[in-house]
Amino acid sequence: MDKKSNSDRNVISSIDLVTKEEMNLAEFPFTLLSHRTSENQKTIEIEQKIRDRNGRIISQRWIVTGSDKFGLPLAADNDIYLSLMQMFKENGFESRQIYFTRYQLLKTMEQIPSKQTYKMIERALDRLISVTVKSENAFWDNRAKTYVTKAFHLFDSYDLYDERNRNYDDIQPGLPLSNVMMSEFLFNSIKSSYIKSLDIGFYFTLQTPLTRRLYRFLDKKKYHKNVYEIDILSLASLMPLHDPYPSQIKRRLEKAHQELIDKGYLKNVVYKKNQGSGQEIVVYVFEGLSLPVQPELNLEFNLHNSEKSDAILQKLTARGITRGVAQQLATNYSAEQIENQITAFDWLTMKKSPLLERNPAGFLRKAIEENYQVPTDYLREQKRELAKQKKKQEKEIELFQLEETQRQVDGYRRQLTEQERKLLRQEAIELIENDKAIRKEFVSEILIQAKESEIIRRKLGLES
Repeated sequence: MDKKSNSDRNVISSIDLVTKEEMNLAEFPFTLLSHRTSENQKTIEIEQKIRDRNGRIISQRWIVTGSDKFGLPLAADNDIYLSLMQMFKENGFESRQIYFTRYQLLKTMEQIPSKQTYKMIERALDRLISVTVKSENAFWDNRAKTYVTKAFHLFDSYDLYDERNRNYDDIQPGLPLSNVMMSEFLFNSIKSSYIKSLDIGFYFTLQTPLTRRLYRFLDKKKYHKNVYEIDILSLASLMPLHDPYPSQIKRRLEKAHQELIDKGYLKNVVYKKNQGSGQEIVVYVFEGLSLPVQPELNLEFNLHNSEKSDAILQKLTARGITRGVAQQLATNYSAEQIENQITAFDWLTMKKSPLLERNPAGFLRKAIEENYQVPTDYLREQKRELAKQKKKQEKEIELFQLEETQRQVDGYRRQLTEQERKLLRQEAIELIENDKAIRKEFVSEILIQAKESEIIRRKLGLES
């Protein structure tokens, strides 16, 4: 293996928020969601059935096995993997050998360099090197345009060089850089352009491994969609979550859903029953088709927290609290507690409450310090407003679903050959003729097209 020196390669000077990731690895998991290895679990196994573009049912299996020594990759290993993809992008996707420093990886992840975090990277690489993935009709080969059965590794080897005596931002020329060798199979998949953009700046603001994993999965599914649906048990296996009951899975997902809504990635999440199977379906409504807009990522590690603190300070001072007192409140009390009291204060202001007549700013300060109970009338009003919003969102979701279904039907219809269109029309006419409820004098072109759409929806598995 060639040892590449940093004189041959530029060290990253700034972080591009959007990286690229291989799409199969965005859909299927290769790590656990836990922070510690488990002797009881050395395999992740997923089985599912999907329909291809021709309506055929395909059985898929995705099996991930860890080594006896290192076990399966953990939640933090996803972060290492994506940071390596960032280095790969910075390297221009030009070779399987990805050059980096551990300091660069930690900068990307907004973690502070230390002996512990350096060791964390080494252990993560041990797991990522030794893990094996077996796909049975689950890995999409973009060159062959088909699913492939294949066993493969993510990476083949790595070299780590001691950086403790180096100046992180100006590494001495001639010294070799740490590197990892991507597997040829994964490299070829990426070079075949089966990749997607991922906002890792946004990714690293997410608070839990489950939220980060869900974001990556949904970001792959949302392409040109307003709505995405999946049954809850299938979603759980793809995270992976091991709770056996839908009620338990919903509780596990609750915080992840709320964070993605609060940060503007999702507009709403609702559940519904599949009328045919009775399975519980999760319906995700996306806020928009573009990546969520995030502030430029600063290389200082505590930027996100300082931005949040600055926003709270602005809100408090705008409501009459002095900056010195506002800083004390922001330091001593949680952002959630302060935000809740600001919201209640604004409602009282709108209602011209006598509670605020003497000293509004003093009332707000005391409300935060003593964590006042939110007024009952406010809660009732909020409940009514939430019910109204929910009803409106459900109507929007229903409309989104109809539009999405029609889009897929139209797309299927456009790709048909002339002969296939004739066969589809013939099948539609036969169904109409065999339907005793339809009087023959009422048969029209509109009815035939409606019956064709019904056939297409059935072939695509869109009938619920």
